[in-house]
Amino acid sequence: MTRSGNAAPRHALDCELTPQLPDARVRAAMAAFYKTSEGYAQQQGTHTQAYFGRLLDVIDAVLTLPDPHVLEIGAGSSAAIRAFLSRRPDARAVAMEMSPMSLRGAGGSPSLALRGVAGDALQLPFEARSFDAVVAFEVIEHLPDVAQALEEALRVVKRPGYIIIGLPNHASLWTPLEDRLRSRSRLAFGVARGRGAWRWWKRNAALAWKKRLSSHPQFLYREPILTASGGDADAVYYAAPVDLLRFFRRHGARLVTTSAHLRFGPAGGLLPVELQGSTVMAWRV
Repeated sequence: MTRSGNAAPRHALDCELTPQLPDARVRAAMAAFYKTSEGYAQQQGTHTQAYFGRLLDVIDAVLTLPDPHVLEIGAGSSAAIRAFLSRRPDARAVAMEMSPMSLRGAGGSPSLALRGVAGDALQLPFEARSFDAVVAFEVIEHLPDVAQALEEALRVVKRPGYIIIGLPNHASLWTPLEDRLRSRSRLAFGVARGRGAWRWWKRNAALAWKKRLSSHPQFLYREPILTASGGDADAVYYAAPVDLLRFFRRHGARLVTTSAHLRFGPAGGLLPVELQGSTVMAWRV
């Protein structure tokens, strides 16, 4: 993995994008950060049920089978999966997390069939076809090998079963424009009160056609900035929902709904992902 110039990157646009997987140095630094950073764990703990609203809407829409057994990867303090279990008393769940500080909040209780497990998304510590659904919300952008993580999710989910993924859209053509129009800051991408958004848009415009015309997923990686938490400064995968569409199509999975479709109806389902922001997508396998 390389970075633009010799200086340490200030934000994501200072980092070159490459299909090359992050090396051992980057992987070790990331693992240490997520396992030991108190700031990372505290930030996860601030997420309320409203923060997970789009995710919960998609889960409710697709997990209609009785007695579902669900795995959430990168569950943080397990607020999302607890909210799901609170209205589905027939369900069971496993909350998997790397951060020991976050994992302490994922213990079970008599009223919630929830089990906390320490684990790595690239090597899930579960037998094949163990779960009715695998959920990952704003996790895959922090993984140094997205394809391997998705392969692992496919391995542990039952047939039929569901994979539900929420991710930001770092490659969006809409978000930079919205930031510019609203004079919004997104420091992890070099945007301060709208300034810098044009540079971000130009990068994404160059990527959009390449990704759209390719039949293969193009997972691109960058140098994570672990000295600044929040806003995806620490992300390593340049998240693009079109990559997931390509990946799951090649594996025979069917897209059943998205958060845009639930919010806007058929029009949301027709809106190209390049023109969307963050999204939640559900596949049936």
